[in-house]
Amino acid sequence: MHELLLFGQVPRSRHEQVLKVLAGIAAMQPQRVVERHVVYKPQREPEEPGSNLRRGGSQGVAQKQTKQTVAKDLYFTQLVQSLSETDFTSDKSTPNGASNSKAEGGAGRSTSTSKWTFQFHDVPDTGDKGATVRMTSSTDIVEGDAHAYMVALGNNYVSEYYLEGHRLVHKDIVILLHRILQEPGVRPMQTSPKSSLPTFDSLKPLDPSGGYILQTSIRVQDLGRPGILDMGIEELKGFKNLMKGCVELDVPDRLLLDTRVKYQPKPFVVPRPTTTPAQATPR
Repeated sequence: MHELLLFGQVPRSRHEQVLKVLAGIAAMQPQRVVERHVVYKPQREPEEPGSNLRRGGSQGVAQKQTKQTVAKDLYFTQLVQSLSETDFTSDKSTPNGASNSKAEGGAGRSTSTSKWTFQFHDVPDTGDKGATVRMTSSTDIVEGDAHAYMVALGNNYVSEYYLEGHRLVHKDIVILLHRILQEPGVRPMQTSPKSSLPTFDSLKPLDPSGGYILQTSIRVQDLGRPGILDMGIEELKGFKNLMKGCVELDVPDRLLLDTRVKYQPKPFVVPRPTTTPAQATPR
């Protein structure tokens, strides 16, 4: 599955206005979206770039006759859970979607039906196509412990954040006007997702100005079909022209959407001398 994307920025002061414009264009009421995103990274660290080319030592001559094995990239992945604002009141949500609201005396809606979805987004393709093109996949986790599933796949918990906004559909285009929320202050080191949700009002926008992101996307099942990519890009360009003067949609730098785990060189520690050097004797 591939998706074609265009992005725009909407100031907080124009959020309601733009939402009404989008509702008129799509001829539908905006659908409220609240999601919890849990980020994971592979347990092993990525290799140093070019390390595969230095292997073999004296076998360098023989390696010229064989194809070099390219080191595989490692990627961040996510678990995504669809929620509602009532889930944040005092309801307790666990990573497998179960609810502890009765045990804790919470008044929020049970999240036992809020299943998790495993999401992967590849690095966008290179080239100026008029839209961001990247491979994506999502798999619903219908039962069991979602966190244990990710650990079994060889991943470690990194962090989590929340997405809130509205979704609309215009022709083949999925429109998402949203912003990212996070818990304020320094968050303690954790090895697994939080067992309880914070209150919704306690979450703060990642962008201090409170601005929103307008994301427009088209999903394509098979890019191998002749003309299917051009058709999708042309439809996005048509919507871009339709929104001109209201929101400027554009293609961001592809590396801003890079989901690869970066290689971090280990810090070099200068060894301390084991003996004290002899002092020079003046002549």
